[in-house]
Amino acid sequence: MEQRHKAAMARVLDGLLGARSFAGRVVFLFGHCNATEAMADYLLAQGVVPAAILDNNEAKRGLSYRGIPIGPLEIVLARVAGNIGAHGSADDCVDSGDSIVLIATRFFAPMSAQLRRLGYGGEIVQVVEYNSFAEYSLSDETLGRQKALVREGVKILERVRAKYPAAHLVVCPHNPLGDVYWALAFLPAYLSQRGIDEVVVAVVGGGCRQVADMFGVANIVTLEPDTMDALTRAIVFTGADNCIIAHHDRPYTDNIIKYLDKHFLSFIDYYRRLVYGLSQDTEPAPPVGAREFDNRSGLRQGQTAIIAPYAKSVTRPPDAFWEGLAAAWRDKGYLVLTNVNAGEEPIKGTMPLALPLDQMVSAAEYAGVFIGLRSGLCDIVHTARCRRIAVFTDCYYSTTPHKIADFFALPGWESVIYGDSPV
Repeated sequence: MEQRHKAAMARVLDGLLGARSFAGRVVFLFGHCNATEAMADYLLAQGVVPAAILDNNEAKRGLSYRGIPIGPLEIVLARVAGNIGAHGSADDCVDSGDSIVLIATRFFAPMSAQLRRLGYGGEIVQVVEYNSFAEYSLSDETLGRQKALVREGVKILERVRAKYPAAHLVVCPHNPLGDVYWALAFLPAYLSQRGIDEVVVAVVGGGCRQVADMFGVANIVTLEPDTMDALTRAIVFTGADNCIIAHHDRPYTDNIIKYLDKHFLSFIDYYRRLVYGLSQDTEPAPPVGAREFDNRSGLRQGQTAIIAPYAKSVTRPPDAFWEGLAAAWRDKGYLVLTNVNAGEEPIKGTMPLALPLDQMVSAAEYAGVFIGLRSGLCDIVHTARCRRIAVFTDCYYSTTPHKIADFFALPGWESVIYGDSPV
């Protein structure tokens, strides 16, 4: 869940808390995914204990998240005939006005409609307004807004075409670094397979541009998130040719995720096989623009552990976990540094390390140990010749029955699930 969406969710939840919307009511969350887990974390921190997480996926029945049971929609329908208490027990008889359902996924319109069809009469709240491509509504307001954005996107596309008239346009529509990394790692094979000589890559923000630079992309267009949203709409709705939207989990490839309901495919293979249609034996291209790092922080060669506890779109374990991990490595005689960006603080007992992305591989190799919350930074340093450890929270990928530790596993890396002993 991107930080801008998480901040928007917090504002909505704070408003509900301020209005005492949860007082005397049983709270349900609908749709088990990372965003819902982030919402559950926020509510639990405020003393609000959801009764259940409702989900249509039968594979998740009987599971739980932080003690909150995951179950079918029929749980909420029991509000009409009986009360599901804070821990899922049935007792007093009440009506559905004493409950509230919170939805933090992009599928608010069909999910709320499903609840109404099943007879639920209580309040349903859209906790996050993503205002993205994925608006599942045919209202006049939505259609009008989408048409205006398509017109804006057409103008952006025309400007790109004017500057790069013959180039194949590759659009990386979002800013998670890992998505851009694998989109570009498999891009050479995709271009070779199709006999494409000239390419221009569109990315969001400076970090993703750094990744494109690492892969030696000559023609790069850097856009803001809203501008990129308009461009992707224009490409989809106008059927633009000589381009590809290189992302694994958006409405233009949305049915891909349904494959994971019954089968398994890794994050890397999403890009290799489904985004680009390449064979399983296709090898990703390594970055060509990595640089030697500037050792201003005084890393000790082979005796330094770099920990990377921050990520834009991943729920992170608390500081106490990272402090324990840092202490464990200090006890082994290692110098411990925290990889930080603007606004981030080093973990207690560690020193800060701030490097450009293209220096991270050489820094990790010099240090000897890299331990990171599984984020795009792990993808960037995944080729480093050192001990590499990825930290995962114990949750599921999106709406699938697969744990993120399995879906986002990196070859040759050790994995630690939050709750295990420090490594």
